[in-house]
Amino acid sequence: MLSLKELSSEDFSSFMRAVKLLGPKNYTALSKFTGLPVETIRHRIKHLFVKKGIGIHVHVDHGKLGLVRYWLRLKFANRLDENFSVNFLEHLANYGYLEYYGRLIPRGDYIVYLALPPRFELNYRAMLSRLIDMNVIEDYSMCRVNWIRYLSMREDCYDFKKAVWSFNWDDLPIIKSEDISIEEDTFSKPKLDEVDLWIVASLQANALTSIQDIAKTLKMQYKKVLYHFKEHVIKNGIIKRYILTWNGGVDGEKLFVIVKDIYGEDLKALEKTFYRIPFTFFDAYSTDTKLYMAFMLMPIAHLQNFLNFIFKSLPKVRDRVFYELVDSNCSRAFAIPLELYRDGQWRFNISHVLRKVYEIPEIASKK
Repeated sequence: MLSLKELSSEDFSSFMRAVKLLGPKNYTALSKFTGLPVETIRHRIKHLFVKKGIGIHVHVDHGKLGLVRYWLRLKFANRLDENFSVNFLEHLANYGYLEYYGRLIPRGDYIVYLALPPRFELNYRAMLSRLIDMNVIEDYSMCRVNWIRYLSMREDCYDFKKAVWSFNWDDLPIIKSEDISIEEDTFSKPKLDEVDLWIVASLQANALTSIQDIAKTLKMQYKKVLYHFKEHVIKNGIIKRYILTWNGGVDGEKLFVIVKDIYGEDLKALEKTFYRIPFTFFDAYSTDTKLYMAFMLMPIAHLQNFLNFIFKSLPKVRDRVFYELVDSNCSRAFAIPLELYRDGQWRFNISHVLRKVYEIPEIASKK
C-alpha cells in the first residue's frame, strides 16, 4: 500500500476525480474504476484525505426534505454580550432551522443560512421583528435563495505533493460539470421518516459515518438501516452528491462576497467568473432581491490576485461587488434539526426560540 510520500500528485488527482463521480463510500465501484484494491481505497479515503487537508461533505437536497434555503444578515444590539449572540444562534440551530452562522469582521454582523419549511416564512419574519422590539437585534435582512451551487475542490489547480495551490490566474480553465452540485428552489412534501432523517443528519455531521455506526446509535438492525439508506435516502435523491473541499490549511481565510442588483447577462457573467475561481465553495442567488452571494475559502496570499481577477473579469459589475471576512473562530455549520420533525411534518414554535432571550437579565426583569 502506497504511503503518503509515495503517492504522486497525478495519482491523487485521478483518485479525487473518481471519488467525485462515485462517492467515497462505494469502495467496490471505486476499486473497479481505479484498479486499486478495496483496502487501499478505504485507507486513502480515511487517512490520506485528512493528511492532504481535504474534507468530504454531502450535499443534501433540502427540497426533498420539504425545506427551502434562506439567507439572513443579523445585527445584534451592541449592549449584548458577545457570548449571548453565539449562544442564541446555536439555540436557533435546535429550534429555528439554522444551518450555518458566521460573524463578519470587522463590522460584527452575522450571516446565517436557514433551511426552513416555506409555510413558516411569515412566522419567522414576525419572530425577527419581535426580537427588534425586544432590543435583541437592531436590524435584519432575509431573502429566499432560489438556487445554490456547491463546487468541489479543483484538483487541476492544486499540487498535492507540495500541498500548495498552483495555477495561473490569467489562464484559469473552465470548471468541469462533475465539480458542480446544484440545488434549485423546489420543494415537496417529504416522503421520509425519522430513521431517514437520522441518516441524513449523521452524514451531514460526518460524510464518512458508516451505516453500521448509525445502526448502533439508533439501536436498530444494520439491514433495516441500510434499507432506509438505499431505498429512501439514495433512491429519492435526498443526497445529491459528495463534495470535496480544501480545509483552508493554516493560512486559509473565509470570504463572504455579495453582488447587489444583478440579473440577466450580468448574472451569467458573474456565475461564470466565480465558477472558474478555485476558491469558491458555494454561490447562491435570490431572484426577489437580485442578490448574488459567494462563499470563498482561500489562502490570504491570494486575496489581491483574487480581487484583481474580479476587477479585470467583471468591468460592468465590479462597482457592485462587496466582500467581508468571516471570523473562522466564530462560525459553525449544523445538521438538519431532528427535534423539529414529528409525525411526518416539520414544526416551529416561536416561544421555544424566544425562551433563550429571557436569559438576558434586563429582559427577564420585564417579563
